[in-house]
Amino acid sequence: MQSPLYIDRIERKYQVGISDSGVAGLWRELSSFLPRYGLDAVQEITSVGSVYFDNRAHDLLRYSLLIERANLHLRLRAYEYYGRPLEPISEYWVEVKTQKEELRRKKRFRLKKESLIDFFEGKDVGGQVLDHNREDADPEVIRNLCRETQETVLTLGLKPILLVTYKRVAFQNGSDRLSLDWDIQYYHVGTNAYFYDTWKYLTERPVGKAEKTFLELKYPEGDFPSYSADLERRYPLWERTYSKFVEGMGFLFQGPLRYHREGDSFLQKIETYLGDRKHPLR
Repeated sequence: MQSPLYIDRIERKYQVGISDSGVAGLWRELSSFLPRYGLDAVQEITSVGSVYFDNRAHDLLRYSLLIERANLHLRLRAYEYYGRPLEPISEYWVEVKTQKEELRRKKRFRLKKESLIDFFEGKDVGGQVLDHNREDADPEVIRNLCRETQETVLTLGLKPILLVTYKRVAFQNGSDRLSLDWDIQYYHVGTNAYFYDTWKYLTERPVGKAEKTFLELKYPEGDFPSYSADLERRYPLWERTYSKFVEGMGFLFQGPLRYHREGDSFLQKIETYLGDRKHPLR
């Protein structure tokens, strides 16, 4: 299923053997290399902010760690742009993202800031959500998606816990999308995240930073994209089992959540999840 609200695709993550300082050069090279495959730059340098939710038992983290190649993430996402005057965040995407084997499904809808707290408290905001997403799908689809997402939040007792910010540039054609993510930083948050004017320029110190650059390749079910072999020849890439949510939670259990009764157990599982699953690009 493909629409602005439902996205099904294969996603692969590759760590790039460069530092943050090398991203600008890589971006320029990709800008001249990828158009031959129909992949063109589609946006400015973007600050992506994602607030991830979990409950007191950390069931969503546990699910990611214990069931291989499967997960359930609920997040609140906002996009801001560099090189523009600062504007307070006024619109978010509420996203439920699931994985089964290699297939990811993302269900999402836009939410205005004035509806944010009411939505996560379980109040009826269906009318506001419908007005703001009317052009994307049938009204009944939008209402059902809103209701199902609220039920997930309330049934599982989900609360905001982790804010991830990073810089992104992306290239896209009609079906494929390739993005570079770098300067990935992690923050411990609660409902205070709802009241920030911006997630791009934070005064708080992050609890951790990923000293990594990632290339994400997203494409519909089917053959592996033909340009992958060219990427392998040109750039130092290796495929990783990697999750910003999982790595960020690792920093929380080393810092503000270090006294959690299952903290040591979670840290061991996170280290195993992130540590050994590296594969050459095929």
